[in-house]
Amino acid sequence: MRQASCTVPGDIRATVVRILAYMGALAILAIAAASLFRNPPGAASVSAPPQPEWVNVERPHPAFDMQMPELAAAGFDYAILRRSADGARKDVLTWGEPAGASPYVLVEIYRPGAASEAFMDAPSEIAARIVGFTVTEDVRAAGEIDSKFGPVSLVDFAVAVPGTHNGRQRRCLGFARPFAEPSLQIAGWYCSADERPVDRATLGCALDRLTILSAGSDPKVGALFARAELKRTFCGERNPILAATPERDVAVPVPHRVRFRPRPPH
Repeated sequence: MRQASCTVPGDIRATVVRILAYMGALAILAIAAASLFRNPPGAASVSAPPQPEWVNVERPHPAFDMQMPELAAAGFDYAILRRSADGARKDVLTWGEPAGASPYVLVEIYRPGAASEAFMDAPSEIAARIVGFTVTEDVRAAGEIDSKFGPVSLVDFAVAVPGTHNGRQRRCLGFARPFAEPSLQIAGWYCSADERPVDRATLGCALDRLTILSAGSDPKVGALFARAELKRTFCGERNPILAATPERDVAVPVPHRVRFRPRPPH
């Protein structure tokens, strides 16, 4: 009996040693496995890139038109942006360049993806769209003008011309006109080539030329522009300086010079 009692503790110690050795081996295997699946130093983790909020549509089919013959030499661009989250759409028409020597004009027709999306006041709407510019004078309310779309709220601001180091800036007149039905907003700005303020009549005539080419799947947008067309004034149609506001390019008639012929003596 004494020999058995002395052997049992020895067996227990041997068993404990074997268990510890087994656990240590498992730990070594776990560390080795983790090192095999670990990315090498400097390697980027494999993950889906973040999706941009707005996606530029390639080869867009214009849905709107705005004749600006006086800015034809400045260059024109039409872009369509889509928001993948809710299907919102922006049609953006631009003339000129932010750093160019001619006026710079931008018109945005924004159709939100959710009809419940609320529009902000005109200063806030324009301020949110010029965050990429160096603003030299903050956006401030500047009253409103009447247009074929109804009253349009105006804002005044100034931005620095990119690429210049002499303090050159542009004076801009921004605008925003929201609609509840259909849910849509026409916004943008007209910037002069220098620090001279933009004439409100010039902006009003520009908006008078904004027309629709295709309403797409939303007939309410087409109806909105059709109603606005009935209120169109065709401002400046007799003034070659302002240029006519026809639906398409129509040459502005220039009166012929009439020579005076003296009457023969009686």
